[in-house]
Amino acid sequence: MYIFKKIINRVKYMYNSTLDVIFYYLKNNLLLRWHFIYYCKGDKKKLRIGKNVNTVNTLFNTSSGNIYVGDNTIFGHNVMVLTGVHEFMNGKRKSLITKGFETPLEGYDIIIGEGCWIASGVIITGKVKIGDNVIIGAGAIVTKDLPSNVFAAGVPAKVIKYHVDN
Repeated sequence: MYIFKKIINRVKYMYNSTLDVIFYYLKNNLLLRWHFIYYCKGDKKKLRIGKNVNTVNTLFNTSSGNIYVGDNTIFGHNVMVLTGVHEFMNGKRKSLITKGFETPLEGYDIIIGEGCWIASGVIITGKVKIGDNVIIGAGAIVTKDLPSNVFAAGVPAKVIKYHVDN
């Protein structure tokens, strides 16, 4: 247990952020699952991650909505899932004109289905719904809903191919 605490303190020092490290006990042995490291900007209660999800080093921003990730979904390196938006008025940030908040607290939810693979470098912006068994190619920017059982890629992401169950 001492070694585990030492590792956690080192990781917290390295990242200096809100870091979630999820661990499992397997046959009374502690196993640190490094592929469950992610950063959450905003309220962590707005982030719901399903079972058997691999987040690697994904950034989740819950500033403007909830994020739901279905079971058995895999994220590649440096994926960003962003609900946060900034509002503008007459070409200027809203807070510069009204002295109020420019970031809405809700309305930009992101829902990611089960069994998805989101490749490295993908950016997902709210408000979107991604269906089950979706593959998103590396570097894609998802700004609109994607149906289930598709391969999508590009900037902005669009459906390239539908897969059929065998």
